[in-house]
Amino acid sequence: MATDVKVVRLYVSSIANGTLDDTPNEVGGNPHTPFYLMLQADASDPAGDNRVNYRLVISAHSTSGGVTRFVPRILNEQAGDPAADWTAVPGNNNGYVKQSTYAIDAGDFDPDGLYEFVAVLRLGDGSVSIARSNEFFIS
Repeated sequence: MATDVKVVRLYVSSIANGTLDDTPNEVGGNPHTPFYLMLQADASDPAGDNRVNYRLVISAHSTSGGVTRFVPRILNEQAGDPAADWTAVPGNNNGYVKQSTYAIDAGDFDPDGLYEFVAVLRLGDGSVSIARSNEFFIS
């Protein structure tokens, strides 16, 4: 069965020299706290109109053996809900989009490690959507 709600993009960024970059590592290799995790999701028009319930779990792990103290975020939300950053796509029956930004503490990641975030969105019918962020290095 096709998923009516899905995560389409997950990536990290930071402000470096006044410009939003796609990595938490500022020039020189020292990330500022916070850096940001960006999540983008899509929902079908019926899913958003009917406020379909879903659970979104955001976790982090090291891809290089590093240690993270990042506590997974578990969000019980509804598609199409403006309080959860959903907006309707302009036009008739064009669905909904979610664009959320989460502040991340760089201190939750040990130095000299390569990390990534994983977002798992699960609908009540068991449908699952998974997205992985770009890898990022904490020095």
